[in-house]
Amino acid sequence: MEIKMSEKSETRTWPNIFGFGLLMGAADAVPGVSGGTIALIIGIYLKLINSISACLDIIKDTFSSESMPKFFSAFKFLFPLGCGMLCSYYIVTKILIGPEDSPGFLRQDVTGPYIFAFFFGLVLFSIKEPWNLVSVPDSKHYFLAAIGALMVFIYTSFTLEESSGDNKVMLIVGGVLALTAMLLPGVSGALVLLTLGQYHSIASSFHGGDLEPLMYLILGGIIGLFTFVPFMQYLISEYRDNTMAILTGLMCGSLITLWPWKADYDAEGLSPNLGISQILDDFALVYIITTFIFFAGGIAASYGLKQLEVKNKS
Repeated sequence: MEIKMSEKSETRTWPNIFGFGLLMGAADAVPGVSGGTIALIIGIYLKLINSISACLDIIKDTFSSESMPKFFSAFKFLFPLGCGMLCSYYIVTKILIGPEDSPGFLRQDVTGPYIFAFFFGLVLFSIKEPWNLVSVPDSKHYFLAAIGALMVFIYTSFTLEESSGDNKVMLIVGGVLALTAMLLPGVSGALVLLTLGQYHSIASSFHGGDLEPLMYLILGGIIGLFTFVPFMQYLISEYRDNTMAILTGLMCGSLITLWPWKADYDAEGLSPNLGISQILDDFALVYIITTFIFFAGGIAASYGLKQLEVKNKS
């Protein structure tokens, strides 16, 4: 079963696809941001789901000759995309997260709000993208969007401390959930690992050369691929409008995790957001203005991605 593509033309070069992978990898490295959201923004989400499904089909069909053409077509898309994601994920986690003893920009009180504000603006301005894929929005679609937002809001309202990060079973479970979240717009795979208490340990292992935790996480990710992708493809194929409405809601709900002002940027778990009164009391005006400048930068980046999509269509 293949979802018919209507997002944009299929004529893409490897450098372009690699660039898309860079964007998705950067998003997946930041708790609260989803690579699936970026895929929706730049218009490759359906292509991504179809390509992964084609690779799964060739395995299920034991490499039958009938499946090979679709597999090679999918590989030409997924290989440069995956390379871009891996490179970007490594660089971004190194810069934004950093090792345990040297916090990156996202984990510092001075620069953390700026980074979160940028992604807050990026996602906020892009919420309309999946909604535009709903043929004729009605009250049912608004209701489904509200349900999607509520689901993420409820999930992110629970703050979990980091624990059992080296438990092998939990690493596999984390891989299943994180891979699913990475492909699901509005739900952050990094945030899932954070709430499971695995994010910091996985990032440290990734940069420290300790491959054992990563192998268990990857195993869970493979399990997630075989279970989630066919299900997601079925939903988009059979219930496209309803699915896009829910995805819109998921993106809306994810904004709570991207709120720029937090109590602790280096917390081993989800940190509570600060309210307006606390922000005005605790932060200088120039600091607040600078944060809003980064917020505007996120909006500008979203607009630029949209123009890139329009250019790719032409």
